Amino acid sequence: MSWPYFWIEKTWKTKLLRPLSKLVCWEAARRLARFKNSPPPWQSSATVIVVGNVVVGGSGKTPFILWLTQALQAKGLKVGIISRGYGGKSKQWPQQVTDKSDPVLVGDEPVLLAKQLGCPVVVSPKRTEAITLLTKGATLDVIISDDGLQHYAMARDIEVVLVDAQRKFGNGLCLPAGPLRESLSRLQTVDFCVWNGLESASDFPLNLPSTVAQYRMQLLPVRLRQVMNPECVIELVLNAQGQVADFVGEPINAIAGIGNPTRFFNSLKTLGFQVNAQAFADHHAFQWSDFKPFDSSKRLLMTEKDAVKCRAFAKAHQQTNWWYLEISPQCDDALLTQILTKSKQTHGS
Repeated sequence: MSWPYFWIEKTWKTKLLRPLSKLVCWEAARRLARFKNSPPPWQSSATVIVVGNVVVGGSGKTPFILWLTQALQAKGLKVGIISRGYGGKSKQWPQQVTDKSDPVLVGDEPVLLAKQLGCPVVVSPKRTEAITLLTKGATLDVIISDDGLQHYAMARDIEVVLVDAQRKFGNGLCLPAGPLRESLSRLQTVDFCVWNGLESASDFPLNLPSTVAQYRMQLLPVRLRQVMNPECVIELVLNAQGQVADFVGEPINAIAGIGNPTRFFNSLKTLGFQVNAQAFADHHAFQWSDFKPFDSSKRLLMTEKDAVKCRAFAKAHQQTNWWYLEISPQCDDALLTQILTKSKQTHGS
């Protein structure tokens, strides 16, 4: 989601909301203490890895889950994914998700994960229900929870927090005065902190305990895929300036219904496009009317997450000029090694 300005800077609105902010932080700390003192029962013999964040809005969880799942699968491990299914309008939970599922019913991110990874995916607002269905008749080595850091009804072995290196933590305050779901002290208790977009030459912005391993993730643009026919691709060959020669100065339209749309629009500008940007709310349920203001003679670029929801429109109206940017998440191999080691230490696998 796009953050209001008073989440970035401290203004009179921030001060007005600060008493509520302190209450949210207090309640989050109380729930965490109860979880630590009386953890929930285990539901599965699989290692449970929570990939979450401490702020509202996007931080790069989905691309990290793509990277982690593929890396674990390459090691021969059987992986399943659970998610809340944010934005899904189904009246029945839990639900198994496939690449043919309707994102309107189960959410856009679960469909994207099922489509890309080919592993079992289950969604439910109650993640314990999702685990029960996920493990019914299936033996898994690892269960990855998409979000759920604060879902304390669910036992877990490993906690990974993603942080957007551009937005970081805003003004550092809890909701509603700031973007934090809980105090930043929560980061001292997790296992891994992964900074999305932090340059390799930059120091980590937080000085965390040695028990919290910090790593970087980069999202590298790979190709454009046509929304209505993803088999139709344009490979991206970057020059020394990180631009694609054929795109420099090309005027395009761009949409994004993700947590931090500015990051996506800046990526397109870096590639050389002249961008006319239109941001939507995170998990926006696109309608055909959303696209009527755009000049159809220009390319319309979007994220892959948005393309999942827009493919039906593109096919129905034969929008051959709609494309999504395919990215490749890159993390240090040492992160995977540490996650595997931690899994063996904590769950005896």
